[in-house]
Amino acid sequence: MSLLGNTQTKKNQQKRVIRVAILAEELLGWGSGKYMFPEILQNYSWTTEKRTYSIKTKYIFDKDILQGRLTTQEFDVLLVPGGGVGDGQAITKGFYFLKNVRKWKKNIATFIQDGGGYIGICGGTALITDLKTVQKKPCTFLERQYNKSSLGVTCVSSYYRSLAFPLFYPFQKNHPENIGATAYVFSFAPGTTVDGTRIHTGGAPLDFQLLKNHPIFSDAEQDTERIRWWGGPGLIVPEHPDREVHILAKYPKQDISDNPNLRIHAWRYTGGIHGLVSAFFKAARYIKKENNTLKNLFLYTYYLAGNWEVTDKIIKLDYSDKPCITAEIYPNEKKGRILLCTAHPEYMVWWNGHIKEKKSEDFTCLGNGLYQWEDIASLSKDVSPELTHTWWMVRRFVAWAAKVPDTDLPPREKPMLTQEQSFLSKNIFWDGSLQNQMDNI
Repeated sequence: MSLLGNTQTKKNQQKRVIRVAILAEELLGWGSGKYMFPEILQNYSWTTEKRTYSIKTKYIFDKDILQGRLTTQEFDVLLVPGGGVGDGQAITKGFYFLKNVRKWKKNIATFIQDGGGYIGICGGTALITDLKTVQKKPCTFLERQYNKSSLGVTCVSSYYRSLAFPLFYPFQKNHPENIGATAYVFSFAPGTTVDGTRIHTGGAPLDFQLLKNHPIFSDAEQDTERIRWWGGPGLIVPEHPDREVHILAKYPKQDISDNPNLRIHAWRYTGGIHGLVSAFFKAARYIKKENNTLKNLFLYTYYLAGNWEVTDKIIKLDYSDKPCITAEIYPNEKKGRILLCTAHPEYMVWWNGHIKEKKSEDFTCLGNGLYQWEDIASLSKDVSPELTHTWWMVRRFVAWAAKVPDTDLPPREKPMLTQEQSFLSKNIFWDGSLQNQMDNI
């Protein structure tokens, strides 16, 4: 029973269990925030006048989807986290010529068409949508993969002005700014609060504009809500959609690129092939020393490749006033629900502070960070208000996607951390080690 729900239930109340499959396949050795969702959802319950609802979660992997285990008989909702899950899948599932890729995508599409709910968080949104860019059609490898990963079941498109991998973008000598939002994903060193606490601060907390014409946000007390953003796309809703679709929230009116506290310069990789080869051997030695897994060899090579130099070009995003959360109903008799969120309501937020460029030192790499937050406001004693600030959103997303009546959505109160959740601190506070820093990129 949740601390937030009414612990007293009437004997004649109906009970419903919402079954959530959490996609947990972390590809390319890239980690994700998948571990947060069981903490937020598992065994959470709330009570309304006539019903008691509870949520059960289960990790699901690619093999389960390929074997046909994602069905509406077993699950009500599929939740796809970002990072190594959603973004990793968006990259690898762009190889549409592979038979297993086509089958994987078809099985998820069938789940939605059969009435199942889909929640895409950041990369989970990129996975399901096609991609629009300022060039009208995807040009870089990363843009093409994101575009081709689309499952063909949503009418909403993702938007990036431009997008490319830091380090591997072949035209970065003259146009390093074209890596776009990935500059906010891989490149942050731990930040510092005004009282000297070192915390992991990738991306940025943004004050998103809420639209209150949908039950998820209809009772919101304010017109904005602070949610962690970590390189997610903007969204584009067609002018004449073929279904019911709502915009629930938008990016701030002032673009991230124009905010002096948030804008960053593009850095250029200058290490060449020699830097990659050197990083490979550094990564191998590090893995051996730390008794780490070899599956991280590629990722650590990527993180440890140097050098980098800062340029005078600003990373432009073009997100001003664009949608960031949408809700739509699939246009058939089963009416499956799709909730897309380009931010990270599962992660902590913070107040005040600004991003600064790190100084070019003798050696620079993504693993050490190119940017850093400083002057962040002091955190609460147990970090509960910052960490759980938007957990209520995740629970409401799940309830809505599972077709819970609009009047029965979970309450908006923010929970306190339990003793069992204290282990999450390793993903908040930096312990001073390179391993902990790379684990939280």
